[in-house]
Amino acid sequence: MTGQLLEFLTLYGVAAAALLLAIGQFGAPLPTSLALLTLGALAANGDAELWTAFIWALTGTTLGDQAGFLAGRFVARSAEGRPGFLSGMARKARAAEPKLEKWGASGVFFTRWLFTPLGPAINIASGITGLPWVRFTAWAVAGEVVWVSIYIGLGYSFGSNIETLSGILGNLSMALAMLALAAFLGWRIKLALQSAHARAHQSPDDLP
Repeated sequence: MTGQLLEFLTLYGVAAAALLLAIGQFGAPLPTSLALLTLGALAANGDAELWTAFIWALTGTTLGDQAGFLAGRFVARSAEGRPGFLSGMARKARAAEPKLEKWGASGVFFTRWLFTPLGPAINIASGITGLPWVRFTAWAVAGEVVWVSIYIGLGYSFGSNIETLSGILGNLSMALAMLALAAFLGWRIKLALQSAHARAHQSPDDLP
């Protein structure tokens, strides 16, 4: 995969990487993290300018985020329950809504670079729930700057081992996402238990 991607980006340039990143951030199962690492490796090998790679990567990820947000705002609501890609993304977005409600707009920031598997669903959920576009964009761009900087920097520094590095970072990202989900479920269970305990100790006069 790494060799093929490196050859593809060498042939078609950083603009092709931006397109791949945009489609991946919209929700398509593409190796976006590996693409960023590869861009860093290309810069280290002198096949691309580092700042050019950064700008194109940031442009691509931001366009993907915006496409997801707009799809949630104008399309996903009506697509729920229908077959197809958008319907599947709408269901994932609905499942991500509790996380967005818990984290607020800062959840957009953290799912750009820390809990990256949740990013596309959070984009659509932000549109569905009516998160203001300016707030979404500000948090999304800030998070993408962090993500793009980290991964291109790592690719630039460890270009000869990017496939191994990509696997390690991907597993770490998924583990952090699962940890976040477990923490959220634990928090909800705690609230439910506290509510049940309060009802159990409620006097009969207090009951409706």
